[in-house]
Amino acid sequence: MAGKPRPTARKIVLGQELRRLRHACGLTIEEAAGGLGFSEAQLQRVETGLSALRRANHLADLLARYGVHEADHLWEDLTAIWRDAASEEWVSEFKDGMTPAQMPKFVGIEEIARTIRVYHPLLPYGMLQTEEYARALFAMQQPVLEAPSESVEKAVQLRIRRREFISRPDDPVNLVAIIGEPALRHIVGGIEVMQAQCEELIKLSALDNVTIQILPSEGKRYRFTADFSILDMGDDLPPQVQADNAWGALAMSGKPRDVGVFTRRFERLTASALSPEETADYVRNLSREIR
Repeated sequence: MAGKPRPTARKIVLGQELRRLRHACGLTIEEAAGGLGFSEAQLQRVETGLSALRRANHLADLLARYGVHEADHLWEDLTAIWRDAASEEWVSEFKDGMTPAQMPKFVGIEEIARTIRVYHPLLPYGMLQTEEYARALFAMQQPVLEAPSESVEKAVQLRIRRREFISRPDDPVNLVAIIGEPALRHIVGGIEVMQAQCEELIKLSALDNVTIQILPSEGKRYRFTADFSILDMGDDLPPQVQADNAWGALAMSGKPRDVGVFTRRFERLTASALSPEETADYVRNLSREIR
C-alpha cells in the first residue's frame, strides 16, 4: 500500500484488531459493548470498518475490557490508528442527495485497492465513464431523486476524481472490468456522447493496469443481474465485495463466504465474456452501429 493509509483503511485495520481482541477474550458483541456508552450496533459497525468510535474514552474503555492498558504498546498503536480513522475522507465534500451514504467508505477503499474486479451489465463502471457521459447520466437521475441542480456537478466531479485512481502515475489501481453489451447500446446523452464513451473504453483498455471485457447479449453465456465489485486490498487488509441494491445504496461485506461467492461469479463471467483482444474490435464495431 503506497503512502500513508487513508482513513477508510485505518477504520478497517482498527475494526479487525478490535474484533480479534474481542474473540480472544471470548466476548460477544453484546458483552463487549455493555455499559460502555455506545451501542452494540455501533461496535459492530466499527468492527466491520464502517465507522470509528466517536470518542477516545470509548476506545480506552473497550481496550481495558479486552485487557489492553495504557502502558501497553498495543494501546498506543491502536489509539494512533483511531485518530487517523476518525478523520474525514476527502470524498465527504461530495456528499449530497445523489451520493449514497456509503459512498465515502467505498471510494476510500477503492482508492487504496490493489486490484478491483467489477461487473456492470447496464452501465460502464464509474471509473471508465467520460465526463460527458457521467453528466448526462446524473442529469437523467436528478428529477427522480429530486436533487438540487448543483448535485449533478458534484457527482460528476467525484466520478472524474475516481478516474485518477487508474490513471495516476504512482501505484495506480489495477482494474478488471466486465461490461454488458447493453451498457453501450443504451443511449445516454446522445450519439456523440456514446461514441466518445466507446472510444474512451478502447483508450483505457490500452493501459497496462486496465483490462476490459464485453459480455455480449447474444449466445448462451453465464450472466448475473446486478452490479458488483470485488476489491483486493493486498496483504494488509481483507478483500471486500460491494453490490448495488434497488434503493441505490451500496452494500459491502468483507465476509470470506460473500467474497468467495462473488469471486466465483466473476470467474464465470470472465469465461463467458469476450477476451480483452476481441473486446477492442467489438467496441469499435459497436460504436459504428450506434444511431
